[in-house]
Amino acid sequence: MKTLNLCILVCLAAMAYCGPILPPAGTQQDEDMAETYLKRFYSLTEQNGPTFRRGISQLSRKLSEMQHFFGLKVTGTLDSETLQLMKKPRCGVPDVSEYTTFPRNPKWPTNKLTYRIENYTPDMSKSEVDTAIERALQVWAKVTPLRFTRIYSGTADIMISFGTKAHGDYYPFDGPDGTLAHAFAPSSGIGGDAHFDDDETFTFQSSRGYNLFLVAAHEFGHSMGLSHSTDPGALMYPVYSYSDPNSFSLSQDDVNGIQSLYGPNPDVNPKDPKPTRPTTPNACDPNLALDAVATMRGERLFFKGRFFWRSYPQSSKAVQTLIKNFWPEVPDDLDAAYESRRTDMVYLFKGRRVWALSGYDLVRGYPKSITSMGLPKTVKKITAAVHEEHSGKTLLFIDDYYYSYDEVRGRLDRGYPKLVEEGYPGFRGKVTAAFEIRAAMAYCGPILPPAGTQQDEDMAETYLKRFYSLTEQNGPTFRRGISQLSRKLSEMQHFFGLKVTGTLDSETLQLMKKPRCGVPDVSEYTTFPRNPKWPTNKLTYRIENYTPDMSKSEVDTAIERALQVWAKVTPLRFTRIYSGTADIMISFGTKAHGDYYPFDGPDGTLAHAFAPSSGIGGDAHFDDDETFTFQSSRGYNLFLVAAHEFGHSMGLSHSTDPGALMYPVYSYSDPNSFSLSQDDVNGIQSLYGPNPDVNPKDPKPPRPTTPDACDPNLALDAVATMRGERLFFKGRFFWRSYPQSSKAVQTLIKNFWPEVPDDLDAAYESRRTDMVYLFKGRRVWALSGYDLVRGYPKSITSMGLPNTVKKITAAVHEEHSGKTLLFIDDYYYSYNEVRGRLDRGYPKLVEEGYPGFRGKVTAAFEIREGRWDG
Repeated sequence: MKTLNLCILVCLAAMAYCGPILPPAGTQQDEDMAETYLKRFYSLTEQNGPTFRRGISQLSRKLSEMQHFFGLKVTGTLDSETLQLMKKPRCGVPDVSEYTTFPRNPKWPTNKLTYRIENYTPDMSKSEVDTAIERALQVWAKVTPLRFTRIYSGTADIMISFGTKAHGDYYPFDGPDGTLAHAFAPSSGIGGDAHFDDDETFTFQSSRGYNLFLVAAHEFGHSMGLSHSTDPGALMYPVYSYSDPNSFSLSQDDVNGIQSLYGPNPDVNPKDPKPTRPTTPNACDPNLALDAVATMRGERLFFKGRFFWRSYPQSSKAVQTLIKNFWPEVPDDLDAAYESRRTDMVYLFKGRRVWALSGYDLVRGYPKSITSMGLPKTVKKITAAVHEEHSGKTLLFIDDYYYSYDEVRGRLDRGYPKLVEEGYPGFRGKVTAAFEIRAAMAYCGPILPPAGTQQDEDMAETYLKRFYSLTEQNGPTFRRGISQLSRKLSEMQHFFGLKVTGTLDSETLQLMKKPRCGVPDVSEYTTFPRNPKWPTNKLTYRIENYTPDMSKSEVDTAIERALQVWAKVTPLRFTRIYSGTADIMISFGTKAHGDYYPFDGPDGTLAHAFAPSSGIGGDAHFDDDETFTFQSSRGYNLFLVAAHEFGHSMGLSHSTDPGALMYPVYSYSDPNSFSLSQDDVNGIQSLYGPNPDVNPKDPKPPRPTTPDACDPNLALDAVATMRGERLFFKGRFFWRSYPQSSKAVQTLIKNFWPEVPDDLDAAYESRRTDMVYLFKGRRVWALSGYDLVRGYPKSITSMGLPNTVKKITAAVHEEHSGKTLLFIDDYYYSYNEVRGRLDRGYPKLVEEGYPGFRGKVTAAFEIREGRWDG
């Protein structure tokens, strides 16, 4: 066969494991370095008391987050591979993620698409289904060039159907609730099709059951090429949440995602005022004004717009979600909230109404008018509320005056209202929020369904198999803490912003039981939270000082070329100024350099840049303790570092795609042939659009893409083992597979071996020399673990091959014989590893040594003494 399916090879790979040679973890210096790394890049807060050696939970959670982001084995411990990656040079901006497209960014080749409704749900009339489907498609048409036409027979691009259980696509539904629907990414055949689980109750306008318009709009996002977003306010967030279809609008995150694939709607004048789109508030925004704050059985609740954050005493991280995910009946944009310990209820106010919550349930009989508390009809809304635990009174604020409500007697106290400055001398102005800090010192825990029954465990295992690639388990399950289950739970918890425990806790179980979409959760390139971007396409930059490592002209050229990387694919244009304040101020400094983010000396953090905003926004700072270079692969190439940082200056955050410029770990590539990856282009164009000077009808230049391990058409360049690992090479990438892991980790070849070329021809491991040999053209490289062996690369003639051999097309080492077979198309040589020379009687035709095999050998690999030939 001419291709090797990596998904199959990874599952069959290496039965014996001795482990890669990695630096040992565990010294105090390593632990201190790792703690600093997590504080800088993963928001680890100051630790007191025990550190890594005692397994402190917050450190473990942050390690799990970092490991998940980089595709490492999620252990929650400071293992050697994690430590090795922490020590790699990298950018100084933290790692985040939001909306995503599917791997390899599938999209429709045309903007004119057809759809067909094959059958109907009995829950709604046919006209209601037709209307819901049409409106759901128009959600995406309004912001893109996509146009949809309905057909009534034949095969459409998007075939829409309702079915139950096994319904013909190998992805059976699961009955009521659970998975509501699923859709397939753009491609021929089943690609684009959307299937809805008819065991659900679908509705047209009601909030009861599941609104078909909302479910369909989400699924059609998948049909267009979008995957899931980790933004809980996005339509593409995987958990269903009701919102009024009549006022529905795509979030900015959704718009950024779909326009990264198809561009904006050409019928909309770009000079017209853009509609305000829902955005997800950032908890760390210094200008954030909360709507209301309250406690609930030990938790802290912070309300803003249609969102709220939940904070736990045992966690430093507040978890953000939609209000309607918990209380569909409660409105957005609350005015005030408080908890009464006496009634064990939380009261929420908006306008003239009040809602009462008992845990996560709305109390029967609510909402009520605020006049039920004794307030006069002249009060239009409560602007703030706070419960005083020591007095049992609740203060209800209306701008600059307030009432006192007696919780025991259930009535207002006499002598009120009072001006705020009477009760609180020195305070002037209107009260918009109030909160008593002492009121939440004791913790009794939120009321959540308990985890642990066999039924719960079976459901969770099924969930992880469907959405997080958990493979079939044999032997112990959750109760015995099997590591793969724990890793997949950690991945799922990280995606949803839950506390990363790696265990099936009650909150994780509760989220698993929520209705959701049937497409797995993945992530790739990202923008910063709230998608900051420059309001103009004409930007200025200024180089404030220079590094002594390079000449001034070399620095000038590197900086200019790094900015042009982004200008080539967007409308952005950069002009250099030599005095005054530019949009992008560029400087070199060491340690503390004036921005509260000190550098760390040689290696570690190379540079950092700030997202677009006034002041320091857009500025890029480079650590002058590094050795920067102009063309050399030694030190750190300033062009590559600067191009990455200027991505941040434009508004991009990090990508989890190891082939992207915006991947956070530095990797050398030739500046003269450098080109942005498709992932980088998608990201920057989601903010600024394409370059208007480029004719969209002209052929687009091929962009580097990251190969997909599960692409059935993937043809690998070479396959080898290395001390128990399996290495799969393709282009500038390779995957590493371990016997104890079902997941192959993808990275760039140059991240490990800067001297080794891309697009290898062949590879094999010699157990006798404990080396891996890599071939390209007439040269061979030898690796000892992760080090290049001195004296290499050598000519392949050093192995005795004649000068007429231009390249090795495949190589395989036969462990039982100690011989290595070197293939050159349809013939091969036998190399004796012990004697270090070719065997006599070669070359031979492949069909002589392997009767029945005809054609050229392009790849060969031995598994358990049986050869895979390609």
